[in-house]
Amino acid sequence: MTEKTRPNLITSVSMETRLFRKPKQIGETIENRDGELLLIIGIERFEVRHDTIKVWYTVQRLEITEFVSKGKLYRPPHTVELEAKAKHDDLNIRTLIPGRTVHVHGEAYKIMEYTEIDLKSTDLYISMLAYPIYPIDRKEAKTKLMDAKRQKLKFEVI
Repeated sequence: MTEKTRPNLITSVSMETRLFRKPKQIGETIENRDGELLLIIGIERFEVRHDTIKVWYTVQRLEITEFVSKGKLYRPPHTVELEAKAKHDDLNIRTLIPGRTVHVHGEAYKIMEYTEIDLKSTDLYISMLAYPIYPIDRKEAKTKLMDAKRQKLKFEVI
């Protein structure tokens, strides 16, 4: 029997918007296809295509509340060096680009820049600088979740 894996607290999503409409901003909440509420905590990259803009966001799942808030302990973000090993035809290598969020041992990191690209035999070694991404505080996340649900229901507390 396999144990169901828990979704990551911090992940990446993309949204397409008509070019002259304002895209979502950091601090706003969005809803994914499954109805899950997500808080935008970063912008990874964007592409303009014809009459649309596609933006990749770093988001926090607001409905996951069982985590330790570390952000206040480690501000400002410090960088770490990460190394990835891959074959030249490995499709995952395409995800290792600056601005993208990657997970290493259950922790989320945003890639800043490459420090070395090396080829050993048929293996490609990519070293990069990244900084950790911390979720917002649990109490603040619960408040954002309740506010988003209230707004969705158009219900105001008097």
